[in-house]
Amino acid sequence: MEQFFGIIISAAFGAIFGSYATLFAYRLPLNESCFGRYFGPKSRCPQCDTIIRTRELIPLVNWLFTLGRCKNCQTKIPRTHLFIELATTISFVLCFLKFSFSQEFLIYSMLSVGLVILLATDFTHKIFPQQILNFILMIGIANRVLQDQNVIDVTFSAAIGVVFAVIFYQIFYKKTNGLFANEVQSYDYTKFILIASVCMHQSLFLFYFFTVMMILTLFLLFNIPNKKKRSNFGHALIIPFFWLMLYSPNFL
Repeated sequence: MEQFFGIIISAAFGAIFGSYATLFAYRLPLNESCFGRYFGPKSRCPQCDTIIRTRELIPLVNWLFTLGRCKNCQTKIPRTHLFIELATTISFVLCFLKFSFSQEFLIYSMLSVGLVILLATDFTHKIFPQQILNFILMIGIANRVLQDQNVIDVTFSAAIGVVFAVIFYQIFYKKTNGLFANEVQSYDYTKFILIASVCMHQSLFLFYFFTVMMILTLFLLFNIPNKKKRSNFGHALIIPFFWLMLYSPNFL
């Protein structure tokens, strides 16, 4: 019974954070303020410009009542909004099942929020917002310092990460005639590789790095996508990271 209530509470918090994550994923690529009603523009329908009231922003529940459409003009709400709220809710529940309510739950839940935002912005705009990359990096560094009780290991991990990030960039952008959509996208992915090296211990990072390399190599072999249609590959970096974060006994 205690675990059941824990799942309900963690899901509720996940949905709430998912609502804010949706705001960040939508506004950051557009360089709009992410502080909503307080310091920036109010949430509104992009089609008819109708302001969305606070009671209409209840995560997940709002989709049940509106069926994913604006109440005023019936324009479809992007499904990425629902994906973000669902993914964040599920990730919070998974973090609870793994760590219960603990320091690790807080850390990895926040990491999962950042990862979901990156997945969404990569899908919609083929970018990783620098603000979210910085957010994940800061949490990763703080967590490593708390676990290792020193900064030497973090510094060494970052040095290794620089080497492998350069290898990643050279292979999958310079040597493949531009597998990614553009150079900005390749830089974003390269920065994520570097951040992953800081978040993980060296041996696990090497496993992660070669897993990502193998996935992208398979994409190349099967010509996914072809040269005429570039795509987003953020999921190839983020999903292995999330999986190792939850299920590796030695993530840190």
